[in-house]
Amino acid sequence: KNYQVLIYKSGKMVTEKEVHIAGFVLDASTGERLPAATISWRTNGELKGVSTTSSGTFEITQKLNNSSLTLLASFVGYTPKHVSLSFEESSTWQEVTIRLDPAPYSGKEIIVNGFNFYLPNDTVLAGLVKVGTFSPLGESNAVRSLQLLPSVSLGSAINDGINIRGSGVDGFQVLLDGQTIYNQAHLFGLLDAMNPDVLKSSGFYYDVTPAQYQAPLGGTLALITRTGSLNEVQATSGITNTALSSTFEGPIIKGKASWLLSGRMAYMDDVNWFNNQKLIEFGLDVNRPSEIVKGPALQSAFVRDIQLNEIEVQSTEASFYDAHAKVYFETRDGTQISVSSYLGSDNASQFYTRNQTDQLSLYNTANKWDNASISATISSQIVYNLLSTTRIGYSKYSSMYQKDDHPYTITQSLNAVRNDTVFIAALSLENSVKQFQINHSFVKELENGRMEFGISYSDFDVQYTELNELRNSFFSRRTSQLGDLFHQLDLSIFQYMQVNVGNRLHYFSNGRFMRWSPRVKMAYQITEMMTASMGYARNYQFLNRLEFYNITSNDFWIMANKDQPPAYVDNYTTGIYLNAHPQFYIQAEVYFKAFDNLRLHELNLGTLSASYLNYELPILHQNDGISKGLEVLIKNSFDKITFSTAYTLSSAKLRNTQINQGDFYYASWDQTHQLSVVSDVELARGLNFYLSYTYGSGAPYRTSLIDVEGDTDRMPVYSRLDATISYEANFDKNRIKTTFSVYNLTNRNNMWYTEKQPISVITRNQVRTGQATTNVYDLGVRPSFNIRFYF
Repeated sequence: KNYQVLIYKSGKMVTEKEVHIAGFVLDASTGERLPAATISWRTNGELKGVSTTSSGTFEITQKLNNSSLTLLASFVGYTPKHVSLSFEESSTWQEVTIRLDPAPYSGKEIIVNGFNFYLPNDTVLAGLVKVGTFSPLGESNAVRSLQLLPSVSLGSAINDGINIRGSGVDGFQVLLDGQTIYNQAHLFGLLDAMNPDVLKSSGFYYDVTPAQYQAPLGGTLALITRTGSLNEVQATSGITNTALSSTFEGPIIKGKASWLLSGRMAYMDDVNWFNNQKLIEFGLDVNRPSEIVKGPALQSAFVRDIQLNEIEVQSTEASFYDAHAKVYFETRDGTQISVSSYLGSDNASQFYTRNQTDQLSLYNTANKWDNASISATISSQIVYNLLSTTRIGYSKYSSMYQKDDHPYTITQSLNAVRNDTVFIAALSLENSVKQFQINHSFVKELENGRMEFGISYSDFDVQYTELNELRNSFFSRRTSQLGDLFHQLDLSIFQYMQVNVGNRLHYFSNGRFMRWSPRVKMAYQITEMMTASMGYARNYQFLNRLEFYNITSNDFWIMANKDQPPAYVDNYTTGIYLNAHPQFYIQAEVYFKAFDNLRLHELNLGTLSASYLNYELPILHQNDGISKGLEVLIKNSFDKITFSTAYTLSSAKLRNTQINQGDFYYASWDQTHQLSVVSDVELARGLNFYLSYTYGSGAPYRTSLIDVEGDTDRMPVYSRLDATISYEANFDKNRIKTTFSVYNLTNRNNMWYTEKQPISVITRNQVRTGQATTNVYDLGVRPSFNIRFYF
């Protein structure tokens, strides 16, 4: 038998070729570039993707077996868009422009950055964090919105920051266009120090932060100022029960250059909406709602009455403002140049009389802070896949706090009997921070990922003054330089695995500290629906913000030096993420953090202070701590309603040789259980209703040492219900949005903290002075409104 074999070339034979795509993602209405937008595609059944740079650009190099590729572009607050490209005639597409339309009736959201495999629903967490949904003063508050996440501890209405995964409040930093904002909030933490109308996008990093960021011990909230409309002049004006605001923007050269101006100013002293003046008393700790804890000594039959010192407010002043400006240029070759600036200020004070055993005395409590920053950025494409960015910035911050009647507590033990003495005296704090910064980085797009590397330099000048009646006055002024080299590599090295490796090398001149911050995170896509990840990072912090339990108006910063080494944390994290259905998402994460060289101020430790009063400084730095926790987040999306549930089981402990015989004790922000449930209901087109429930198990009492091996003495549980209804409507090219919110809808008395206060004890025969433990409560029911006009 004879066999014949015919070999021929098929016209349908597929050949693999390498293609290159470069372009931008833009806002379709304003022409503004969108940073951190997601570009995803499928090839050979595998889902791949990249994100745009801070300049809104993207580069893709990909090997294809066919002649076309479909890209999916998505960004928070915009309608996703598919773009199909053909490679039959050429293997290169340059200057691909993808224009995304703003999603109707969308709210400002925060991008929660984590591993996502570039899924089209990569904003699943961002939907949980809607800025401005709940605010006691009507203004949007990004920091408060973060408290709905499982990684952020529950806080009171008035606060001086947030605790992230067991870190102190100084472990949280806010960046605006790359510059540190040294005071994050107006009016005692009730609203953000930046106007939300000018913020285009934001990212929240809470676990393994990319090496591009310095990264403190807790988390980083990175905010970017909008560039302004490149197409037409636009304006936004608004009024809340606190402030008036306006934003104007427009083109300088249509499609190529733009400008933006924004300002916001309080009018609380002129119009007392919803009794705003009471908030000033509350924030300044002049007359906070409190209750005396009547122990056995105060329940004698001879005691007729027990009274706190009567306070009568004489005059009140409260004001704040913030202003933003930005100019943006784009050259013919695509180089981007921008200059942005920010000014912010707070000023609140009260004069009041205090009746101390029939002796009337006049006191004053005042606080003031000013913050200013300016930065200039230039980004240019050196070659087709290499982006160069240089940023130069300067920040200046000053703050002052003065209270004539601060309560000091001295605790002494005699024959194992503890005796507390409370006295009223003045407290004065002043602080200034100056920072010059220059940062240069390169971003190179790789076939299976992205690499960024660069250098940063900062020059610091920090001054801190304290007049404290427990000791002599304290003054410190220190200068230092901080130089960093950083490198970040994000790769998809296998079909379903992504590896993120970063390194940051620090040199801090004050003390000549050379430190290394390695960061690594790996994620594996087990199935198309399930992903697992694990990571490790070491972060150093060279500036620390002091925490005071009852001072919530100002931030005060101090610097590491040769005698007080920089604080650091070893952060371990692992998680599993299940996207079982487009309408159902669940994730569970476990973390462990080990802290060292934390800063604690003696006044914040209350009655613990007597154990280290002979310590030479009012600030203890030789503190270490451990925090650990389990976090679960579930999100259900239906046709007209979305539910988000976050639960955390955690603990945070501290240790110092000067406190509690060197044993671990629970940190004041420790909470064993925390739960938040948020519902978002679309009642009609443009009409939405939000309901949020927050629960937290009791935090430790401040007025007693806590032995973690025994029973923990804790405050009652914290429980709060908030509600918001919003309506948005379009009229030709104009738009209006109205929001009405109620904070603490049920007016529940949630305990905030405890402290010793002087009292008057009235008996049958005399009036004598004394001291007693008092429970201080959080803000009660609080309505607010927000009306915005868009022209």
